[in-house]
Amino acid sequence: MSLYPSLYIPSLLAFIYFCQAVRPATPTTGEQIAQAQPRSRLRVAVLDFDYASIDADFSAYDLFNGVGPAQGVSSLLTNKLVQDGTYSVIERSRVEAILREQNFGQSGRVDASTAAEIGRILGVDAVIIGSITQFNLNAEESGLNILGFGQRTVTYEAEVQLTARLVNTTTAEIVMAAEGTGTAEERDESFSVGGLGGVANASAKQNQLLKQAAETAVLQLTEQLTATTSRITPLAQPTQSRVNAVVADVTNNQVILNQGAQAGLSPGMILSVERIDREVTDPTTGEVIRTLTSPVGQIELTDVDARSSVGRVLSGAGFQVGDRVTGVK
Repeated sequence: MSLYPSLYIPSLLAFIYFCQAVRPATPTTGEQIAQAQPRSRLRVAVLDFDYASIDADFSAYDLFNGVGPAQGVSSLLTNKLVQDGTYSVIERSRVEAILREQNFGQSGRVDASTAAEIGRILGVDAVIIGSITQFNLNAEESGLNILGFGQRTVTYEAEVQLTARLVNTTTAEIVMAAEGTGTAEERDESFSVGGLGGVANASAKQNQLLKQAAETAVLQLTEQLTATTSRITPLAQPTQSRVNAVVADVTNNQVILNQGAQAGLSPGMILSVERIDREVTDPTTGEVIRTLTSPVGQIELTDVDARSSVGRVLSGAGFQVGDRVTGVK
């Protein structure tokens, strides 16, 4: 009898066992879900930059669609941060509404403690405050005139310098400071005969150069501000026991609550809506000892100001004014 079959079978079994042992492990369902879940982004708000430290008249320039440099630079930074995607950035209209409602003046420099207070009302993790430290436009002329025929060259150079500070809303700590500098230069040449002629559209060129310099400086700020997320302590969200809001209005798929940022609510929260069916009282004291409720549905907050919130219905129907809102997911 040949010995080859008896040798072949054990070798084949050993090979199969080896292949099973070295095969990569397949992730479990829980691991797959964890890998698929995106990391939540930190929420930030950008306040208007101040420029009290520089002596410049901006009334002659139309740089940011009619708004001043404080709002213009802040809008540029807001847009760059949105495009970058590292943070979830609060709409400037909401920031301005909160500032008006809470009487926070921005005539001067906002310090870290005030910025943190504004941030807590807005429900954000960090607030960006900053200053315009330089906003210059220089023009140098040179030329030659012979017998009424002349050549004139004007070189415009714009320089913008910005500083920004990232304030942790939870601790009021300045977790980082950033600086950005932008320059832009352009040369215009013109010819004149008998004193007639010159550089056309000089004002438009100056506006464009200053805006280009500002955009370069803002881009540098963005790169620095988005590299420090690990140093920000996320703002604590309210626990289920702390959320105590009531439905104030219902219109179609929109539900308005009587609590807002001052109660710790912020856009993106998912809340449970319940209806009180019965309250059980202590027969000896008359104190309510248990509240029996039935679920109505869930809403997601889409807009929050200081004293109210707007949510869209995710599930359920028949929402009514007076329904109780609790439970944060």
